[in-house]
This record gives sequence, structure tokens and C-alpha cells, in this order.
Amino acid sequence: MTALAVVAPVHMAALRELISAAKAPLHFLAGGTDMLIAGRSLPEAGVLVDVSRVEGLAGIDMRGRDIRIGAATRVATLADHGGLRAKLPALCHAARQCGSAQIRNRATIGGNIANAAPSADLVPVLLAAEARLVLMQPGGRSRETELAGYAHVPGDLIVEVILPSESLLSHSAFVKLGPRLDLTIARLNLALVANIQKDCFGALRLVAGSIGPEPRRLSLAEAALAGRRLAPPTLRDFISALTSEVDMAIPGRASQSYKRRAVAGIGLDLIACLTGTSPRDRLFEEALE
Repeated sequence: MTALAVVAPVHMAALRELISAAKAPLHFLAGGTDMLIAGRSLPEAGVLVDVSRVEGLAGIDMRGRDIRIGAATRVATLADHGGLRAKLPALCHAARQCGSAQIRNRATIGGNIANAAPSADLVPVLLAAEARLVLMQPGGRSRETELAGYAHVPGDLIVEVILPSESLLSHSAFVKLGPRLDLTIARLNLALVANIQKDCFGALRLVAGSIGPEPRRLSLAEAALAGRRLAPPTLRDFISALTSEVDMAIPGRASQSYKRRAVAGIGLDLIACLTGTSPRDRLFEEALE
């Protein structure tokens, strides 16, 4: 016997009413990739709320100034969305590298955020894009907050992810390093959004995942690129800054030596992806000389 009840509302109004009237702890479930597939223990008591069929909680709306993504939108939908690829290709690339096709068909953007795994692939891109979250909180109240600095609280439901138009720069890229090529959990990932004009970097934001308990903005590496031409001296300074960022993020950790070498390689891969060039181009070889 268990004290856990299960409900599956299908309308947003019913979901809000359920949250407003809740007397027992609520546990939200969408794709269920951690709780059902990975085998995480179910809660022993309270109410398990399956939000996967709530009308209006999934979908990508690009009709307004900002891009609004329902929290129950599947990762596979993000990976294949042509409009999103035109505005923020890094998010599509990151989604395409999330687990297997079966996992991408179940996992949701809201779950990827709420799970708060240091290796989450979508979160570094969303942070680089200065994403905002719409939450439904106990009592049925709605609140909007920045993703940066957000710590998920049990009972909060992420309803929507907003990509502000003013934060979507002209170029973006995502790269990932894992113990194998496919179906891998990131040992290190990097997401970059940037303005580039005539081979010169303008405004940019760079975020790393799997470099500590939560994704980290890399301000030293940003400064090494901002306002400079894409050239070997710039890339050498970028690599040096990335190495310093790893040293500051995980001093003394067993993985520090490995990651300070690895970040140079995927850092150059990131710039190649961002600029549509090959990491085997002479430009990148000269940066390593």
C-alpha cells in the first residue's frame, strides 16, 4: 500500500485549481525519464501530478517578440524545430545531443531544468540566451524569474521558458565532450551566443556545464574574445582564459588536469561551429602552435 495518489489533469485551469487547493505535497511528472526510466524512487506520499497531457503546456510560440516554449515541450521537438534553429541554433544542437532518440521523445525542457543535473545539455544554452521562466507556485500563483540563479523548489511547476528577443544574438553554438561519441553524458559542455561582424566578435555570452555543481558563466574567456578579430592571437588568449576558468572552477578536483586540457580542444570546436568553419582550418592549427 502507498499513500501516493496519482492525477493527470488535461486542462491548465484544472491544473491551477489542483495546485491552489493542494493539501498534500505535489510531485510533478512530465517525460518521466528520471523517475520512471532511470529508476529514481517514487515519492512515498503526496500527489504525483502527470502534466504531460495538459493542453497548452507544450509547444513553441514564435508569434510575438519573444520565443515562448511550453515546459512540457519534448526535447525532440526542440531538436527539429526550423524556426528555433533560425533564431538559436545552439539550442537545437544541444537538444539533438540529449540521450537517445527514445529519451528525446519523452524528455521535456522543463524537466531538464528542474532536474538540475550539472551535465544538463539544454541549460548552458538557455543561460547564455538569458532565458526566463514562468512558474506556477503553491496556491496557484504565477511568477516570472530569470533562469540564472534559479534553484528549483519542490512544489514549483515550471510552466514556460521565455527566450527574450533582445538576448538572441546573431550567432550561437553548442559543443559537448563525453566519454564516448554518442548517447553520452557530458563531462564538459560549452554554449556561446555572440554577435559577429566582419570576422570581429561583438557582444557575447559563454556558459560551461559539468564544470562544478551548476553551469558557470566564463567571463575571462568572454573578455578574451569580445571586440577582437577572429585570428590566432585571439584564439590563443581564448584558450588560455578557458584553462584559467577550469582552474578557478574546480581547483584540486581529480578531473581538473583532464578538463583543463580538454577545454582547449572543445573551445576551438565551439568557435569553429559558431563561425561555420572547420576546426582543421589553418587558423586553428596556428592557434595551437
